Amino acid sequence: MNKFLSKRGQVSNFIVMDLFEEAQDLSKKGKEIIHFEAGQPTAKLPNSAFKQAINKIKTTNVSYTSPLGLNLLKRKISNYYLKKYKAKIHHNRIIITVGSSGAFILAFLSAFDKGDTIGVTVPNYPAYKNMIKAFDLKMKPIFCNSKENFEYNFQNICKYKNINGLLISNPLNPTGAVIKKEEIRKISLFCKKNKIRIIADEIYHGINFSENSDTFFNYNDQSIIINSFSKYFLLTGWRIGWLICPNDLYSSIKNLAPNLFVAPPTISQYVAISALDHFNYLKKIVKTYKQNMHLLYKNLPRIGFQPVIKPQGSFYLYADITKISKDSVKLCKDLLKKHGLVLTPGTDFDSMEGKKYVRFCYSYPKKDIIKGIKKLNSIFL
Repeated sequence: MNKFLSKRGQVSNFIVMDLFEEAQDLSKKGKEIIHFEAGQPTAKLPNSAFKQAINKIKTTNVSYTSPLGLNLLKRKISNYYLKKYKAKIHHNRIIITVGSSGAFILAFLSAFDKGDTIGVTVPNYPAYKNMIKAFDLKMKPIFCNSKENFEYNFQNICKYKNINGLLISNPLNPTGAVIKKEEIRKISLFCKKNKIRIIADEIYHGINFSENSDTFFNYNDQSIIINSFSKYFLLTGWRIGWLICPNDLYSSIKNLAPNLFVAPPTISQYVAISALDHFNYLKKIVKTYKQNMHLLYKNLPRIGFQPVIKPQGSFYLYADITKISKDSVKLCKDLLKKHGLVLTPGTDFDSMEGKKYVRFCYSYPKKDIIKGIKKLNSIFL
């Protein structure tokens, strides 16, 4: 064994990122590519959202902010929670981070010790298992897949009392499931009773097609709440997110943040401040996601892609492919090479059953969704 090679760094790759890069190369060579893979919005905030940031670039040397973020941004996020969720969160408990990734790093390092066990619902965002491994933690898969009708609820989670943490996303990537308020309450109380720390990934909050959900904070204020400006707020590449810090972790996170990151990106924080003034615009974008979802949900089954549920949030649809293929990775590679169409294989989200599924991202313009459906029709019908 190479003594200069850490086991913690031996994590699996994102298959979808390999496909994304291959698609980029093919596009540069002139091949038309239809995208359903990249988990990011394609819409852009109005130009007015960037004026304050541009002014900062023009008139200052763009210095560091506080390691925990600009107070103005934290106060606006606090006000956002009060208006949207009726949750009273002091702005000092809000830590501005380098995307949600920075928030996860602070959460894992502050709340858990080497060897602690984190329960993670499956299927899930592939970085979860890789981060858990990199931090010398243990992952306990909580399977909520086909045998459980992809239900993310209390009945699936209450079987696991002897875990240290529960990492759960809502709305969910890849299925688009949304956990109902009553289930959030039950899960929260269960974790509080059994001293299980909740890490709630709420990065797709705002992209909901119904109002029957909530933030975990309202039911367990010792939860670590993680969110980002990347998805709902359309600021993916600006790498700006936040963490709502439980009181007992504040001292640790306050000390860890500057040592790991110095400070969150200054210009991104000013753009984020402006983004919080554009909710009417963002609601219109969510309506387009819902329209795209309905197009896919209606048309995919007759082509051979069976949605596992009707998405209630995020901009993803997870589909069973067993009528047309037994191997989602091979299917996705073939679709890209032969037809210029990119999907995400389910193996990125579920190592056990993922070969039976693919994920569609529908954050693209409606005309692209229609073009993709027509392309699939020509291939499989």
